[in-house]
Amino acid sequence: MSHPLAFANQSLYHADILLSAWSHADAAGETPDAALTLAFAGPTQTYLLDGYGWLLLAACRIRQAPEAPPHSVSELPPLPAGLVHPAEVEACAQLEANGWIADLKTPLGRQPVVRSVNSLAVEVTTSLAQFDEWLRLLKALAQQVADAIDES
Repeated sequence: MSHPLAFANQSLYHADILLSAWSHADAAGETPDAALTLAFAGPTQTYLLDGYGWLLLAACRIRQAPEAPPHSVSELPPLPAGLVHPAEVEACAQLEANGWIADLKTPLGRQPVVRSVNSLAVEVTTSLAQFDEWLRLLKALAQQVADAIDES
């Protein structure tokens, strides 16, 4: 396993731990949902974005890990002349522009989004379920990157 892939798995594991704690705290019902969201969303987002960045580095077969991972394709170090980004990285660039990675990268507000009962507007909310879905998608991406590394 390459170093960036190991760091990606570690970041996703830490995000999973936070999501489990968030779920347990939510199930206990002792703390308001908004307070739990404010407490858990920021650190969880950071771990997920770090995991994503490490996956980008792993997909590019970059073995010398930087101090901190990039959080977008545009932040990746330049590849040697004649090489292009792998298909997984190009797909991620598209998802950063208009997809679930763009949603994951959206800065969190200090107040959780609450939709009025009378409002028909569709809003992206910060929720435990949304973070669970992002973790699931990142784990699937991690498997794709690991498979691509194994094939090369």
